[in-house]
Amino acid sequence: MMVRKAPDCQSIVQYLNYFDIMSCILKIDTPAVEILVMCAFICCVLIYVQITAIIVATYLTPVMKILSVKMHMNEYLAGITLLAFANSFPDMISNLLPIRAQSALYTRTISNCLVIVLLCGGMVCFLKPFKMDGHSTVRDLLFLLMAVELMSYIIHYDDRVSNIESIFLLIVYIIYLIIQVTDLILMRRTIRKLRTEITALRQQPISPARNEKLRNKMAILIDLESNEVMSIRKQDAHFMLHKRSSRLSSSSNIFSTSGRKFERGDVDYVSTRIVLHNKNNTKNQFLWNEFFEKFNPIYGKNWGMLNRCDRIILIARAPLVIITRMIVPEVNYELYKHGWSKLLNCMQIVTTPFFVITAVTSNFSKLYLTWRLSFNMRFACYSMIVTVPAAVFIFFDTRTDIPPPYHFIYICLNAASSFVIVFVCAAEIEVLTTIVGVVFDLSGNLMDITFGALINAILDMLAIYTMTMAGYEKMAFAAIFAGPFFSIIVGMGVPLYFNKKAHQPGSAHFLYGELGDNCYIFMMITVYSTLMWTLTLNFYSRRSVGIYCWVLLFIFLLYAFSIEAKLIHGFGKDPYFPPR
Repeated sequence: MMVRKAPDCQSIVQYLNYFDIMSCILKIDTPAVEILVMCAFICCVLIYVQITAIIVATYLTPVMKILSVKMHMNEYLAGITLLAFANSFPDMISNLLPIRAQSALYTRTISNCLVIVLLCGGMVCFLKPFKMDGHSTVRDLLFLLMAVELMSYIIHYDDRVSNIESIFLLIVYIIYLIIQVTDLILMRRTIRKLRTEITALRQQPISPARNEKLRNKMAILIDLESNEVMSIRKQDAHFMLHKRSSRLSSSSNIFSTSGRKFERGDVDYVSTRIVLHNKNNTKNQFLWNEFFEKFNPIYGKNWGMLNRCDRIILIARAPLVIITRMIVPEVNYELYKHGWSKLLNCMQIVTTPFFVITAVTSNFSKLYLTWRLSFNMRFACYSMIVTVPAAVFIFFDTRTDIPPPYHFIYICLNAASSFVIVFVCAAEIEVLTTIVGVVFDLSGNLMDITFGALINAILDMLAIYTMTMAGYEKMAFAAIFAGPFFSIIVGMGVPLYFNKKAHQPGSAHFLYGELGDNCYIFMMITVYSTLMWTLTLNFYSRRSVGIYCWVLLFIFLLYAFSIEAKLIHGFGKDPYFPPR
């Protein structure tokens, strides 16, 4: 009963009160039972990661592609804005949680950024070697370097962080966005100018000087046009099959970079919208068939071509797929009818706002019924006054063979529900990893820079892997540097503004943490070495670079565990008390 009455136990938990589950329901009284419960908690972490993977791959990634095309972005700008924000927003929210009020925020954030750059950056270089945009990559690395140095200076300047310094960090991020958008505008202006000059050169008499000049301008134009706009590309089902067969057939090319390119054509999303439309069909033709097909977790999968392991994974994921399907509407221009399912989408008009409002209001109310949060459905019920008539109107207004003109509105529901689910999963993972670390007598700093950073990087890696294998490796690589920049500048600036304890003198001690110097030094090594290999390789990524990133990550983790085991001394200074 003491667990239920202690305010600290309820302040750090989210939707499930794991302390109540451990002490009052399971009544752990032996170390063996405690270890079994911790294993169950680790399984819960894996389930939360799997839910996040489903949300990112099935719902968020297609929406980010659509928004990038509709907003006339190129891959690079989409990566540093949409993808970076989607990856880093849960980190910022978790930094606002009460459990992080007196945590080593600097150590946690820098270690997260370090692991993301090394793990995800190495993955992109290993899976899809490509030619990156040189000046954009260097600019992002320098901005990331500035963010690390600026945050270190602010924390140590007067031994605390003020509101003015937090606002200054947000201004820095606004300046960063202005520079990126201005760069895209100038690039497109240069493209238009080059096209005009090339047209004029082609009308001149043929000469060696004219041909050389024309050839140089066309080379520059082709290079710029490859980064001008973003399109929705077709998924290549044979790509992963080729990668798998090549790994099985030969192990000698693991460290080599293949020169073979896999070109994907662009999706004609106008055709995919109307491909099944026929005016002679009834408005509700195949209404129930397509509804049940959407809920079939193996629909569209070539079951006969899957091996036993893939089938087991597919069956294990089935309940999670069905649950997310009920809540999150799918908008995907690569699918027939853009993922439109009349009956399901009409149902989601009611269920999605109900879920989002209930999850948000319940989290703010913080009223617990023993082991779980009390669901506050008052405002969610009020939403049905609007959503139920809207669902009825959409049902009678739409057809089953073509999405309505206002199908784009479902993107708002998709984004809201996806971010809420990702936040819930990230918050529960945060609490569970903290509990596991306490039970196994691991320090909070070690948990933050090892297990916490790895789990956070895995969540980001899901989105980056999906984008990379879909042919958007430039977008993914841009987000690898822009995401950490967002996490340091905004992801720390906003929580530090609202954290009153960070404004007190001496708060720099707990903000920086015992392993802050370790994270800072390895972050500097990562940024400078990335600058070196990009300039050395003329901005061509290599598989060997991916291996190097993973080795550097292993060394960082090895240092962290060695310091925890007191085998070596950390880079930080020991506390010194002058004699009196």
